[in-house]
Amino acid sequence: MQNSSDAHSEHGRSAASKPKKVIYWIATGFLIFALSWSVITYHLLYEQQSGFFEAFGYPTYLVIPLAWLKVVALVVIVSHRYNDLRDMVYAAYFLNMTVALVGHLILGDIWGHAALGMIALPVSYLLGNQVRGRPARNFFGKWTDPENA
Repeated sequence: MQNSSDAHSEHGRSAASKPKKVIYWIATGFLIFALSWSVITYHLLYEQQSGFFEAFGYPTYLVIPLAWLKVVALVVIVSHRYNDLRDMVYAAYFLNMTVALVGHLILGDIWGHAALGMIALPVSYLLGNQVRGRPARNFFGKWTDPENA
């Protein structure tokens, strides 16, 4: 007879304590807010955002493609459907948050939001499988399946 934790893991869900769930959703909620805010401001305040990119030493042609990649990131994080895409999104957003934090620090600009993102990102990623279960599918199929490596 299976215990309840085995039954949960069999369906891709794992039991998590209430504090873990609360911490996960606070961290993930912040990421969703930060990604959404970026998408909106990159489009509606393009000139201002381009100025920030220039000040940080980054090319302005990245603003709009980065906005659309953040839309994709939002969909992947919220849907929590494909394991490999989720891993790639968190890795890419980690790189994005790293260069954002470095840029803000070098310029002496307000950097708290970037630091908070650097904290929320690994918390959301590491607790995601415990709270929502590890996605059973890979978007890229056998190419990203560790069992086929």
